Amino acid sequence: MTSDLTKLVELQAVDAELTRLNMLLAAIPKTLERIESQLAAAKKRVEDARAAIKASEATKRAHEQDIQSLNDKIAKFRSQSSSVKNNEQYKALLSEIAQAEAEIGTHEEKILEVMENAEALQGKLSEAEAALTAESAEIERQKKEVEAASAGDRKAAADAVAKAKKLRAAVEETLLATYDRIAKSRGRALAEVLEHRCTACQVMLRPQLLSNVRAGLEVVHCDTCSRIMYYIPEHNIQKVDTSASSIAHQAEREWMFVPTLGTQGAFAVFINHKGAAKMKAYDAQTGEAIAQRTEKNAVFQTIFAEELRDARNLFVDEPSLEEKFKDKLPVEVLLDMRHQLPKA
Repeated sequence: MTSDLTKLVELQAVDAELTRLNMLLAAIPKTLERIESQLAAAKKRVEDARAAIKASEATKRAHEQDIQSLNDKIAKFRSQSSSVKNNEQYKALLSEIAQAEAEIGTHEEKILEVMENAEALQGKLSEAEAALTAESAEIERQKKEVEAASAGDRKAAADAVAKAKKLRAAVEETLLATYDRIAKSRGRALAEVLEHRCTACQVMLRPQLLSNVRAGLEVVHCDTCSRIMYYIPEHNIQKVDTSASSIAHQAEREWMFVPTLGTQGAFAVFINHKGAAKMKAYDAQTGEAIAQRTEKNAVFQTIFAEELRDARNLFVDEPSLEEKFKDKLPVEVLLDMRHQLPKA
């Protein structure tokens, strides 16, 4: 491999790491917002508990005021009883007094209910305040953790920028421009050659092209995806198993973009292996693993026909990518897959 190509391989790794770090740094405001929202929710629970107690006290005062008004009315009726002219008027006053006393009884029952509920409301307030204290401490811990991590990521990003700048300065100008052009359109400008294939598009190389890449004396582009290819001898040393059982158990796999999976589509691998069909899907936006399914005595072309109906073929660098990254695809792979999709 030429000196320039060696530097470009290193530069691509640095650029991929810088992209990852920038994505992490860009996510910090949302992470802090999510953390703060947790604290806001805890504060609201305290405010709601206090408001409930305040409302309860206001209800109690209203009943007490109504009782006072009714007692005043009863006192007035009783003062009028001495001046009534006949028995009918006297009976009417007694009826008014009885009705007022009944209303007082109702209000007193309501006050008892409020007083019985007050203890429960105070308990809820105490729980909410204790939870707020604990949540505040946890929020502060999380914020400090994010700040510490972001400081480390910012330093790592700055170091990556400096390293990339140094590497770029050491690469021949025309070759560097080619690297930038391909990286802009394809996500990654370089592709390693493994097992006679370009690992970016998985196309088998012509013998002469493979010979040129192995020689490492010039810059060689893939005929299919136009990426700059490089060859590392030690990565191409393999122990070949030619036994019948090994051949029978070789896996057939296809990576595809499936628009019907996830919120905005998914990158999924479909595998036929040992008589079983398997599908594993990663969210096209976040790279998180979102689905996995295995069906025995089946082939993926049939059992996953619905998912494959509108799917689009993809090229990946590693045949067993889903085994290496079980939970989430790395940023550089995600970006490469996105670049293979047609522009909206």
